[in-house]
Amino acid sequence: MLTALRIKNLALVADLILELQPGFNVITGETGAGKSIIIGALNLVLGERADRTLIRAGADSCSVEAVFDIRQLKAPLAPFLDENGLEPCEEDQLVLKRTFAAAGTNRQFINGSPTTLATLTTIGQWLVDMHGPHDHQSLLHQSRQLAILDAFGALGDARDAFVALLHRCQQIEAEKAALIIDEKTYAQQLDLLRFQVGEITAARLRADEEVEVEQEYQRTSNAAKLLELSQGTLNLLGEDDPNLFTAAGAVSRNLAELQRIDSSTSELLTLHSQAVEHLRE
Repeated sequence: MLTALRIKNLALVADLILELQPGFNVITGETGAGKSIIIGALNLVLGERADRTLIRAGADSCSVEAVFDIRQLKAPLAPFLDENGLEPCEEDQLVLKRTFAAAGTNRQFINGSPTTLATLTTIGQWLVDMHGPHDHQSLLHQSRQLAILDAFGALGDARDAFVALLHRCQQIEAEKAALIIDEKTYAQQLDLLRFQVGEITAARLRADEEVEVEQEYQRTSNAAKLLELSQGTLNLLGEDDPNLFTAAGAVSRNLAELQRIDSSTSELLTLHSQAVEHLRE
C-alpha cells in the first residue's frame, strides 16, 4: 500500500509530504483545494506521461516521490527488481521517484537506481489501481488475478516457497544445459586430438629427425654457394692448368729421386701417393 507521497513544485504545490495510515484513507476538500493534484502526482510517479506545463511557476523542475509497503508483493517484485538491475527493497519499502525539468530532462528512479519509464510503468501496475471512468483496471490482467487469489487465500508463504523451488529448478536446468554444452565441447576437442595424433603417427617422426631436417634445410638454402665452392675446388684439383695434380706429379718425381739417393725418405713418397689418391677420389 501507499504509505507516503512527496510532491515538489507541481502545479500549485511548492512542497508537500502526505503520510497515509494503514487501512482506508479519504482525502476531501472543496473544488480547487488540490485533490486532483495529488492524484495527478501519483499518476506521474507511476509512469504517466509528463506535462511540463504542470511545473510550478518560477521553478525549473518538479519531482514526485512515493513510498510503498510491499510486504504482500515481495515475492513477485523481488525477482523483477533483480532482473532489471535495481536495488532490492529495504524494510519492505519500495521507493519510486520521478523528476522532470522545463528544459526537457526526464528521470526515473526505483529504490534510488536510475531506470526507464517503461520499467517504472510496469512496476506501477503492481502497486496501484486507479478506479474511475475509463481508467485502467488491473483486474483484467490474469497475472494480477492470481496475485489477488493468493492474497485472499492467505497463500503468501506457500507461494513464496513455490517461487523459491521454481527458481532452484530453473537454476538446475541452466546448469544441466551448461554441462551438456561442455560435454559436446569435450567430444569435439577429443576428436580433434585424435585426428592430430593420427597425423603425427602417419608422419613416422624420429627422435633425431629434427637435426636431419635442419641439415637438409641448411644445404637447400645454400645450394648456390655449395655449387660455387664445389666448382672452384674441382678447378683447383684438375680442370685448371696448372692445377693441384700437376704440382703433385712434380712432387712425386722429386720424392722418388730422394728415395733413390736416401732410402729413409721412402715413407714420404708413400704418404704423398696416398694423399694424391684421396684427392682423386
